[in-house]
Amino acid sequence: MITHTTAFKTYRDLSQANLNFVVLACHSVPFLKAQLQAPAATLPTPDHFKGHGNTVQAILGFIDNYQEELARSTLITVFSYFEAYLKSVLQEVIEFHGGQVQLRKKAKDRAERFFASAPTMIENNKRKLQDAPDPNKRAKYEKYGQLLDEAGFRFPTDLLSHFGVTQLVLKADEKRGFKAHEIPSIIEDALLYPLTVQKKAMLERIRLERNKVAHGSAAGLTLAQSLSDASSLHTLAAKVDGHIARHFLLIQEF
Repeated sequence: MITHTTAFKTYRDLSQANLNFVVLACHSVPFLKAQLQAPAATLPTPDHFKGHGNTVQAILGFIDNYQEELARSTLITVFSYFEAYLKSVLQEVIEFHGGQVQLRKKAKDRAERFFASAPTMIENNKRKLQDAPDPNKRAKYEKYGQLLDEAGFRFPTDLLSHFGVTQLVLKADEKRGFKAHEIPSIIEDALLYPLTVQKKAMLERIRLERNKVAHGSAAGLTLAQSLSDASSLHTLAAKVDGHIARHFLLIQEF
């Protein structure tokens, strides 16, 4: 039984690697600062840089702002991972069902199957619902609607599912797919996972903060906030992924 997607496992591993780096920095930078503040301190030879290009005082100056820079890089990294996860998981769902062409064909064939001649009972019950809507006949509509539903009849919302699949394929495109501001819609409207008002606000706040970082205007962002946002995104992704595994990774061969 599939409990989590490959896309989520990749997202989880990347997020953990980023957290590991933050932990490493938060241990090593204070240690380096203490070493460099000792009398007659010298710089160790760095990886990838010429050691003589910097002085002890210059490195100490970099250390003063290291948490702010780490906060910015953490936020932009974890949000990018989250966005990439959603695109990857949509692609994974599509591939699970045979790829773009096959998934669209399944949705279209399943809808069009009910355009063919239906049994007399279904046709008779269907005719009861083809009048102009009358609020006084609600009980009648519910009665015949229930009878049709029990017989496997496809209502207009079911017939529109092919269009929904087509739009899903477009949104999953790696280069031309959904934009970051569409993330709540993808989660709620495409994947049918309910988001609270608070969760929507969280996603929008993090997205806007990410944009500020990218444009060099994220003043006041703290590492504690970035780490908290990373944890919130991971928690949401885990819940969405469990929902996907339960409801969308289901073999459909008819």
